[in-house]
Amino acid sequence: MKKKVIGVLLATAMAFGLAACGNSAGGEAVKQETEKAEEAKAGTKEEKSGEVTTVTLWSFKAEDNDPTASSSRLKKLIDDFNASHEDIQVEVSFGKTYDNVVTAIATQDTPDLFDMYWQYASPLAARGALYDLTEFVENDAEFEKADFLERVWDLCTVDGKIYSIPNLASSSFAVYNKNVLKEAGWENFPTTFEDMIQCAKDCYDLESTSMGMNPLSPWLDNVLWPSMTEASWNDADGNPVFDSEAMRLAYSAQKELIDYQGGYAVATGWESDFGPARGSVTDPILTGEAGFLLLPDSAISSIYNAGVEAGYAYGEDWGIARVPGKSMFTAAVYEMNAKTKNPEASWEVMSYLNSKEAMTYLAEGEKGVGALMPRKSALDALSEKEGVCDALKEVAVLLKEADLQSFPMSGYVNEYLGAIGNNMTAYMEGTMDMDTAVSNIQEEVQAAADAFNGK
Repeated sequence: MKKKVIGVLLATAMAFGLAACGNSAGGEAVKQETEKAEEAKAGTKEEKSGEVTTVTLWSFKAEDNDPTASSSRLKKLIDDFNASHEDIQVEVSFGKTYDNVVTAIATQDTPDLFDMYWQYASPLAARGALYDLTEFVENDAEFEKADFLERVWDLCTVDGKIYSIPNLASSSFAVYNKNVLKEAGWENFPTTFEDMIQCAKDCYDLESTSMGMNPLSPWLDNVLWPSMTEASWNDADGNPVFDSEAMRLAYSAQKELIDYQGGYAVATGWESDFGPARGSVTDPILTGEAGFLLLPDSAISSIYNAGVEAGYAYGEDWGIARVPGKSMFTAAVYEMNAKTKNPEASWEVMSYLNSKEAMTYLAEGEKGVGALMPRKSALDALSEKEGVCDALKEVAVLLKEADLQSFPMSGYVNEYLGAIGNNMTAYMEGTMDMDTAVSNIQEEVQAAADAFNGK
């Protein structure tokens, strides 16, 4: 008899992080003198010859004694910048929350720069709190905008203006047990959405597994699944339109799979039982308890290390694949205070912290396990870096090649995702039908859009 896994509930969430690097002396000195002369004419230069401009940076990262931690790497890069610049000095403060930043920039010119999650750009820009970076990004040839993953700018742009600079990338991938898939009749991971659902059912039908693929593990992902069916959350004019055939497929397929494997209580119970084992020697993918899962890149290094410890070889016993359809994408960003008195100096720091050299250094990651960056050059460097696990190297290649899709920028991103989460959870539970869930989401999101737009 197939093993039944019992349990009830649980939902989870996640977040992430930062970037930086340096400049050469001779050419930089000439450049600075030229800029000083030009800006003296225009009367707009924020720094006068012989004066030191201080740029303040607030980060949500916690200070850490580990030199490989993202906050430590950022601190080192800032120390290097300060050592190589006499005219600009950076002061960084760690452990700053969203509320800390929003309260400060509402009334003062400090901090000049801060890191943030992408979805807050639209509401902050609407309040006039963010500096428009478009001219800097488009006109600074040394910044090399084209080196970034093209779709990342969707997460940085509001009404055609660039308000954010991406400093960390994240996506999700299929992590699968090769032996389970082969036993279920699949030599390779499926490349179409319909085949992926069938593969999950075939893996579940084996006597050796308790789950083919759990759509609720690690959580109900309201960006990943619609991306795989290539659904859109807005119409061509940016108005929220949730109801579409592709969007309905994204959720009906999940419910079909959940019900096929025992129902919502079984799926949430499975995640309660096996979620804590993820990244350990009893990880359900390594042990073959499940055929595959769709996991964020942050989970991959721990699974790899656990596999090494337990004797599960990457590439032989388990593997990673790009998901069917489009791949979801998200990012953390830097932003500039609209009230800054030092925009040029702040841009020089911001550009430095997002340079090729900085992102290549940051891509080494905590404990040297690697971290995904939004620059193509940094992903190339990561894919060739000694000491980084082969699994994450492959992820870097897959991310660079993927057809990416992110949740659309708006002033009500959190409200939109909240409405989807609440109503589609009820649909997965079986306490609400699809039509009602879709109608509720559309109504709630339209209300949020109207409120943001002052209607």
